[in-house]
Amino acid sequence: MEFRKDLGQYVYEYEGLLFAWDEEPEEDIQNTVESLAENYFKNLDVIIDFMLSDIKEIYGEVTVEDVKEKLGKPVIDYNNGKVTYYEQSFDDCHIFEFEFMDDAFEDLQYFSIDG
Repeated sequence: MEFRKDLGQYVYEYEGLLFAWDEEPEEDIQNTVESLAENYFKNLDVIIDFMLSDIKEIYGEVTVEDVKEKLGKPVIDYNNGKVTYYEQSFDDCHIFEFEFMDDAFEDLQYFSIDG
């Protein structure tokens, strides 16, 4: 775990995902991180379907595969229940973000394209 000044958070990378906390966790996070990563990848198509209509509204006709290629590395903020894509490659000025209400990434809310 390391502190990233650009995010202002402590981060831990696992399976190509960045997990972030405002304060360094005192407990062992490995099981939580492994479970979240498994659920994120298992539900990636569901996550993309959740975002797809808003992405199409701004960027035109794109497929699920297009979105998978362009999302970039997600930052999963476990304490705040948010997933943020700072490095998406649809353009160079927007940040994609949504909230997750459960660790299974099945209850998703409030997708936004900010920038």
